[in-house]
Amino acid sequence: MKNKDQNIAVRQSVDDLIIQAPVAISFLKGNNLVIESANPNILELWGKQADIIGRPLALALDPSNQLPYVKPVQDVYKSGHIHFGYETPIRLNRNGHHNLFYFDFVYKPVKDRTNNTVGVMVVATEVTKQVVARQLLEDAEERLRLAIEATGIANWDMDLLSNEVIASPRLSEIFGFDPDETLTYPQLFGSIHPDDRNSVDKAFEEAMKSSIYLSETRIVWTNGSIHWIRTTGKVLYDEHQKPLRMLGTTIDITKRKQEEIMKNDFIAMASHELKTPLTSLKAYTQLLVSKAKKAGDDFFINALEKSEKQVNKMTRLIHGFLDMSKIESGKLQLNTQTFDMNELVAEMIADKMLIAPDHVLSFKSEQAIQANADKEKIGQVIGNFISNAVKYSPKGGAIAITTQKLGENVRVSVKDEGMGLKAQDQQNVFQRFYRVEDESTRGLSGFGIGLYLSAEIIRLHQGKIAVESEEGKGAEFYFLLPLQADWDQLL
Repeated sequence: MKNKDQNIAVRQSVDDLIIQAPVAISFLKGNNLVIESANPNILELWGKQADIIGRPLALALDPSNQLPYVKPVQDVYKSGHIHFGYETPIRLNRNGHHNLFYFDFVYKPVKDRTNNTVGVMVVATEVTKQVVARQLLEDAEERLRLAIEATGIANWDMDLLSNEVIASPRLSEIFGFDPDETLTYPQLFGSIHPDDRNSVDKAFEEAMKSSIYLSETRIVWTNGSIHWIRTTGKVLYDEHQKPLRMLGTTIDITKRKQEEIMKNDFIAMASHELKTPLTSLKAYTQLLVSKAKKAGDDFFINALEKSEKQVNKMTRLIHGFLDMSKIESGKLQLNTQTFDMNELVAEMIADKMLIAPDHVLSFKSEQAIQANADKEKIGQVIGNFISNAVKYSPKGGAIAITTQKLGENVRVSVKDEGMGLKAQDQQNVFQRFYRVEDESTRGLSGFGIGLYLSAEIIRLHQGKIAVESEEGKGAEFYFLLPLQADWDQLL
């Protein structure tokens, strides 16, 4: 009698645990799968009340609601093997609304001491939130994928240890392969134009240090056609700052590059054709100035000198466009030589004194500085700095030019007391065709290529160009130039 009471107490405790469990639980007994116990959570799934307890599962459930439950449980009872059901969709009536919910099911056979199946334990856990969250994420990823594909951008992930590349089908298309073909790193690198491989290697090496990869390069398709691509990437590191992966995007820019090449060719041709008549015009103007001076005609002397200045201005503009087209086509060459930087600065100041009679130009240097670079182009940069200082500072303003040796570099700066630059302008002032646009600069001429050319010239010299300024308090433009460089390696 005592053992019987203990069994009843244990059974009651088990029933209490099942009823209070936060998941849906039921125990089905015997071959007929009689519902011996069921908590409120599983009754909700079945859409039934507690009065079904004691009835076979197949008879207790409505025929339309038996598929997710009866057949799997019968199979488990017969086979004696556990069964898992994941993310099973079930429509429930909660708070007066019929909605779709998701559950993970476990159907576990319960066996006696002789290993015979005597029943099945059913446990169901609701995973609606997880499923909905994943579906939203997958939907967002699909939208992003479609948006990226619409822009023609390919995305990729490269393992820097194994060189394995996982990429979207668009990358194969950009490189001229079948979209379904999986590309390898040797295939990708092998497609790069032979003349561009060194620059790609340098950009890759720099990315390992700075974490940012950026390059515009040519690729050769298997049919021999040449295309242009722009690639950007971000390097990911481990806890020891060892590069692990690079994530990036690649886009075909062939059409834009072809248009740029056509434009640069046109600019080069037009500028070249304009040089000859301008040279003749300048010669005739100088001849007329000489004759006017002999005749003592001050009016014609003044008019012709102004004309000569305009011819010189046009000549400089044409040379600027020619240099720009050479830079963008990769044809600008450096003619390096060893020269005295201070003498070059003094020469440029002497030239600019003629166009800046109302400004006070000063030059300071602590020591003689010998540099190995393209003297003419470095002079062009210094001249541009001085011209801008004259243009953007008031009459009578001081313009200070300094040279300074800093380790293995020379620093050349031009500082004025002019209007200065806003922070946004400082970030963009070295871009092509960028001009500061506000009330203070209205009426000042220029195409916005001088500083762009200066930046490209310093870049070709492996130097650094920058500006420091505060609005209304002047600006200091400067560049750092290596005093000695292995130009054969750099170029």
